[in-house]
Amino acid sequence: MIREQINFAKELAEAERQSAESLKVLQQHGFVVDTAEWLTIKRYAEKYGVSQQVVVNWLNRGVVPADCTMVLHEFNDMRLVKDQSYR
Repeated sequence: MIREQINFAKELAEAERQSAESLKVLQQHGFVVDTAEWLTIKRYAEKYGVSQQVVVNWLNRGVVPADCTMVLHEFNDMRLVKDQSYR
C-alpha cells in the first residue's frame, strides 16, 4: 500500500488562490457576491475560529442548512457559506 504525503499548507494556499481568482471572475461578469452575507469556506473558518475541515464536515453532515450554502457550479463547484454562526 502506497501512501501519498499531502502538503496541506500548499493545498490550502492553492485553494485560496483559486477561490480569489474565481471571485474576481464572478465580479468581472457582473455577479456580485455580497461578502457581508456570503463567505468562502476559508474566510468563514478564519472569521469564526474553526478549521476549514470543520466547516467542510458541517456542510457534509448538514449542520449548515442547505439554504445557508451556495454552490457556484460555473466556478469548479466553489461553495459559499452564509455568514452566521452554526455551532
